[in-house]
Amino acid sequence: MPFERAVGTMVEWASQLLPRQGRQESFSTVEGCSSRLRELTSESDEFLPNGVSRTCWPFIQKLRVYLKAYILSKGLIIADLPGLRDLNSSRKAITERYVRQCHQIFVVAKIDRAITDESIKEIFELASRANLSKIDVVCTRSEDIQTREARHDWSTEKAQIEDLQELIDADTEYINSLEEDIEEYEQDLTNLTREEGLQLTGLRQDCRRAKNSRENYEYELLSLIVNLRNNKVSDRLREEYRNHPIATTLKTFCVSNKIYWDNREKPATASSRYLKLSGILELRRYCIGIVAESHLRATKEFIKDEIPAFLGSVELWVEVGSGNASAERKQQILDAVSTIQQELDEVRSLRSL
Repeated sequence: MPFERAVGTMVEWASQLLPRQGRQESFSTVEGCSSRLRELTSESDEFLPNGVSRTCWPFIQKLRVYLKAYILSKGLIIADLPGLRDLNSSRKAITERYVRQCHQIFVVAKIDRAITDESIKEIFELASRANLSKIDVVCTRSEDIQTREARHDWSTEKAQIEDLQELIDADTEYINSLEEDIEEYEQDLTNLTREEGLQLTGLRQDCRRAKNSRENYEYELLSLIVNLRNNKVSDRLREEYRNHPIATTLKTFCVSNKIYWDNREKPATASSRYLKLSGILELRRYCIGIVAESHLRATKEFIKDEIPAFLGSVELWVEVGSGNASAERKQQILDAVSTIQQELDEVRSLRSL
């Protein structure tokens, strides 16, 4: 069809797919924002009366999402891209084009298939072609491992895993016994003697201590098997890509959304160890550090290049006449320049240390 007609048809389709007025939308809840983003970016099985799919994303050039999050407050921009192995060639092309603009790339893969994930290999190959120097791997679902599997997979740690499981089972059995005794007392609270009341109080205290003990052992076991697999997967990834040019800087972050969300609302004393185990805090610090490194790099360049160039131009201005400035004023300017140069030399010497 003629070009003008084709453009008009596409504009008509887009107006049917995106009927809302204005280019900005705001939402009062995370769920509402998430639902709208999913509607705009996902495939759809619905069709318009003219037979066109209701899929919106081919008509959208870019979506910008603003969020009051500390990790974004220092200037970090996070872009979620389709995978390079996407069957849709348009989405694959978007990824290849956009990834070249990124200062830092995270390849995200489930931890149980990170070693064999072809998307990681393709990102590394793209990095070689585009001279990208900073690629790291984020392995998700680090908590998705069973104690039975861990015993079979890691024979050297089998005894330690079994010892912790036995302690958990013993505490569980003791707790069940205490709860049965407590239940017997609580069936007739109004007729308890003073001695029976003291015994009930003691049973409740013992039950709380036993539950705390079991929780500690459960955390020790979870921490043991999660960290074991995290370390083994990280080592395997470094081994897998040891011959790649950027292998020396490769970092692996193993994270668990489940551990994080299950514990983030608890008091700090109870949640801190779980949040650390989730790996999300470490990844967050690293992302904030990316911006900090960028600021530090810009500051160093300013000290190294911009300030000396400015001082040189000031000296040249003084030497060629400096307008109507008196000899005393010229000397003051030169003295100030000399002082600043000395300060810069000290900064450089400290940096070299």
